[in-house]
Amino acid sequence: MRFHHFFIVYTLLIFNQITAQIDEILVDKSIDDIRFQLEALEENNIDEIISISNLLYKTALESEDVIHMILALENLSVANLNEGNNNAAIEYLDKAIILAKQYDINKKTIVDLIKLKGNHYFDIEEYDNAANSYYESLNIAKEIDYPYALWALQTNLGFVKLRSGDPRQALEELKISDEILAIGEGEFAKHVPMLNKARICEAYIKLNLLDSALYYNDEGLKFAEKVKIDNIHIDLLMHRGIIYKQRENYEKSLFYLDKAKALCYQANDIVFLGKILNLIGNCKLEQQKYDESIDVLQESLKILTEKYSNSDELSICYKLLGQSYKKNGDLAKSNEYYEKHILSLSKLNNKKSIASRKVQDITMKGYQSEIDNLENQKKRQKNRLTYSQIGLVIFGMSLLVILLLFQKVKKKNKKKFEALFAQIEEREQVENSSEVINKSIAINQGVIDTKDRKLDSQSNELDINQELYDQILNGLKKVEGQEYYLKTECNLYNVAKKINTNTSYLSKVINVHFNKNFNTYINDLRINYAIVRLKNDSKFRSYSIKSIAKEVGYKSADSFSKYFKIHTGLLPSFYIKQLKTKK
Repeated sequence: MRFHHFFIVYTLLIFNQITAQIDEILVDKSIDDIRFQLEALEENNIDEIISISNLLYKTALESEDVIHMILALENLSVANLNEGNNNAAIEYLDKAIILAKQYDINKKTIVDLIKLKGNHYFDIEEYDNAANSYYESLNIAKEIDYPYALWALQTNLGFVKLRSGDPRQALEELKISDEILAIGEGEFAKHVPMLNKARICEAYIKLNLLDSALYYNDEGLKFAEKVKIDNIHIDLLMHRGIIYKQRENYEKSLFYLDKAKALCYQANDIVFLGKILNLIGNCKLEQQKYDESIDVLQESLKILTEKYSNSDELSICYKLLGQSYKKNGDLAKSNEYYEKHILSLSKLNNKKSIASRKVQDITMKGYQSEIDNLENQKKRQKNRLTYSQIGLVIFGMSLLVILLLFQKVKKKNKKKFEALFAQIEEREQVENSSEVINKSIAINQGVIDTKDRKLDSQSNELDINQELYDQILNGLKKVEGQEYYLKTECNLYNVAKKINTNTSYLSKVINVHFNKNFNTYINDLRINYAIVRLKNDSKFRSYSIKSIAKEVGYKSADSFSKYFKIHTGLLPSFYIKQLKTKK
């Protein structure tokens, strides 16, 4: 079953990648327009932030506007860090710092950029690099007498001490910082007290003073209700989960850890996600829910190996997986992950500070003996994997068949799209031709022209005179010209009322003249309008499916997608994606 779970998750990841969306590209904007648009974005809109920041940088570069080039690089750095692209995040900041120094920009800007670089290193657990950046920034801040930066950098150096093994000294410095904050009030950014209380809470946890940790965590969460800073809020929720975990209250711990995990995904911020998943996996392990522990830890492992391969949390994840597989009776897997744990600790030793190395050297010896025990158990254990391996092969073959079928359907849909696109192009050429002098009712010119087998009228005989028949057709032509069919209130009764006839006559004329029912007639008009406008209007293509549905007269995205699929054979999302690649 564990193999099956792994491959199901793997399949879902493949399908998620296949259905990824393409960003909207912004053009013809002034620098101020782009900056205002960038400032209006929520922190979790990472793809949009990256797209608009790139545009801002390009526009500023063309105008030789160094200030906005630096602003763009700073935003690109933060967005990439939140997405787990750590090297890119540092590179963007290095480029911004070089520009600032080269063009003799305000030294406060240089201080802030180098401090931000230190924060990035801190978030990815490279504490030596973080300390170096903070000291560099601190020296410049002293030179220009920049009070806020002096406080912030001293505090950040306290954070480094906290993470590198000296929580008592860090706690004393953080408490002094907290007192300065209380006196300074409005001189500091609103999120600063919230961050400081989060770090004091962390220091008390490391000293196992859990009541004090809970008090400062409460204080931090009070700020979180007033100030929307997702990454600090996630940090506070995570540490509240750690407090209850250390008290062995696993249910309460999981409650707060799950909230932190949900906020990570909601805010599109994965900096803490690996650690949170490790903590959840550890709680499940303590609750003896070994299968659940393994599933969560495998999710953590994927994120950590892809985004944070130098993190302590990757080593912790290997250790927890080794323990979970051992408890679950899979000694081969347990041994594999314990070996990876040892190897990762060895690699981390080359990058960690001296204090961290001493702690890890002691730990490595303990886990080496654990590996030796597992090797001995594995030698005595019989091979029980035969049926699982057969099941794995069958599942793998099934997955391959599913993927092949998916590719076949995708290829078929592409052919449908090309045929539909060619029809639209041909229709547009005809409509633009000088040979077309008199245009009939729009439905006769549309690409989509559905015929109903069963009509509302039971008889094909028309029991109304020619004059009334022509009057109704002309009324329909006028309704189409006014695009009344795009309104949600467009129904048989309202259209009949609009062209001064009754519903019975209107229904019969549509049945006889178009060989379709009223609803089909309206849906054809709407879908024809949608496919043509989506083809020719790039802004319209950037709308959500729900917004497009509303624009063309449907009350819900589901109804629109249903009729779009019926009339074109394609889902609107696929049609839009193909149009974007076509353009």
